[in-house]
Amino acid sequence: MKCRNCGKDNRGDVRYCVYCGSNLYFNPMPTKKRRSPLLYIGVILLVLILAVGGALAYIVYFDTSPVEVTTLNNNGANILSNSEIASNLPNSNITSEIVKQAGIGTPIYKIGDGKGPVTVITAGVHGDQLNPSVAAMRLVNYLSGRKIKGTIYVLPFTSPEAISQNTKLTNGVNLNTAADESGSISYDVVQFARNHNALAVGDFHETGIGKNPGVTTIMCTKSPTIGSYELANNMSLLSLDTTLTYQVAGITYDGAIEDELNLLGTPAVTPLVLVPGHSKVYKTSVDESYTQMLALLYVNGNLNATDNYLKLANMNIDGL
Repeated sequence: MKCRNCGKDNRGDVRYCVYCGSNLYFNPMPTKKRRSPLLYIGVILLVLILAVGGALAYIVYFDTSPVEVTTLNNNGANILSNSEIASNLPNSNITSEIVKQAGIGTPIYKIGDGKGPVTVITAGVHGDQLNPSVAAMRLVNYLSGRKIKGTIYVLPFTSPEAISQNTKLTNGVNLNTAADESGSISYDVVQFARNHNALAVGDFHETGIGKNPGVTTIMCTKSPTIGSYELANNMSLLSLDTTLTYQVAGITYDGAIEDELNLLGTPAVTPLVLVPGHSKVYKTSVDESYTQMLALLYVNGNLNATDNYLKLANMNIDGL
């Protein structure tokens, strides 16, 4: 019998190898090789790296706030028949969707999950004040694909019919004096903001040279909702605009969206940008209105430059 240990042949009647003494009939179990602790540490580190990398990739590329476009009513019109609007809107899929919905009624762009802080931004209450509407569309394109806090509703074309005709009034009605009249579009806007628990509302307008107030400013009131005054002053710190404060809502601008909301306890402001004349789009006026809109979103907490998670989630957009 051949010895498994030394390989030499032995007689068949011996139990132990006559050369090395090994047991010819015992088959020892193979000794397991011990793996180095470094191997286990390496595997754990690799798993951790993959997990962290996957989480970061999700945050940066996939964790965005949901977007939805709906309509408030059925007072739609083709806003692209206004050449000033048609030639100044951002070219994007979200723009196309909003223009399509404007043909049905007042389009509503929503980003967020419906929870707070909730901000509502309106533009185009007067159909010949085009710069805030263009700024609102610029804002919509900025927000899409981002991660924000809370919920933002943007109504860039409050009166599609008036905007399509480039006229101030909607079927002869000044919507800025009809927010307290049931059935008007501006009344619907007030109810929308209330029903969605808005904590801040900005109704964006223009003012002409020599008109009242005739300067870029943020209008607000102190009573009965002090939050209007606080919004305006906090926004002015960011937009560097002046503020124009009225003591009591509903007196100077009876029936305006801002005043009606403040009378009902919802903080609202009316930011205005100066334009050489209505019915035209001016880049500087669009820039100023856009800055005012961003200021409102920062003040109400939808955007936060110091929030590390938001900075990370928007890294691929901001290039941080």
